[in-house]
Parts: sequence; structure tokens; C-alpha cells
Amino acid sequence: MVSVFRFLLLLFLCSCSLGDEDPALGFSDFYQIQGPGYRFTVDPRKYQQLDFNRKNPSLCPLSFEIKSINREETELTLEIERPKGCNAIYELVWDGRWQESAPRRMQIYLTANFNSCSPASETEIDIVKVDLAKALRETTTDLFTIYLREHCSFRDFNCVGNCRLSI
Repeated sequence: MVSVFRFLLLLFLCSCSLGDEDPALGFSDFYQIQGPGYRFTVDPRKYQQLDFNRKNPSLCPLSFEIKSINREETELTLEIERPKGCNAIYELVWDGRWQESAPRRMQIYLTANFNSCSPASETEIDIVKVDLAKALRETTTDLFTIYLREHCSFRDFNCVGNCRLSI
């Protein structure tokens, strides 16, 4: 009797852990939009990896820091401080999910890929302008909230509607 129960329990556990991903979770949705100095990526798996590995020293060889965030309607402008002489392509990663709140909210990670540079004591400012209508593939009139997270630090920024945040 005990062996039958164990067998049924094993079948139940296997049926719960095996199977296809739920398409309602959005894991099949993936796209990238390129812009000057940035990539906007919608990828739930990449977002989850960034979330689990936040501030991992092996993934953050050089530091960068958001100095200001400005949003006017569908244009998001980021001022980012980075080491002088380093060129970076910034990546904004979104999992593609809207948090239902009033106003609705999206969470985005900002990460950077630096090309051939070494840490320096001097810094420079990059200005990155993101066309949100193009990046989100929608024409929207509501001023949703953007919760922006720096991948290489534990600093988060909450931009509600049109905003001007300076650090």
C-alpha cells in the first residue's frame, strides 16, 4: 500500500514539474529596439537573470550611475555618468509585464556594455533619449509609471507620469 502511495505521489510531482511554459506568462515575447547609444529589450528571461544577479561583481566590471531622469510624454531622457574614455551601449530590459496599479507601472533594468576601456577617476556624462512609443510598440496617452532599476547598484528610481528626477 505504501509503495502504491509513493508511486502516485511521484507521478503527481512529475506532472506538476514537467510541461510547457504557460504562454500567458509572456515568455515567448521577445523583441529589441535599437536607438542611438541604447537598446530597449523586452525579454522576460533576461529580466529575470538581471534581477537574480543584481550587483554581481563579475557582471559589473565598470561602474556607471544615473544622474537624472526626465520624461516628457513619450520621450525618456537619461543622463548617465560613466568612466571617461569608455564607450557604452546601454540596455533597458523590460519583462513585458504591466503592473496593474493607478497609473499602471512597468519595471525596467538599466545595464551597460562597455567597449575597450579601463576604470578611470574622471567621468563623462552620456545622454540617452528613448522614444517610448517606439520602444513599447504602442501609442499611448496615459502617463504610466516607470520604475527604473540600476543593475550594478541597488538604486531604484520611480518616475510617475512626466517627471524630472535629479540625483
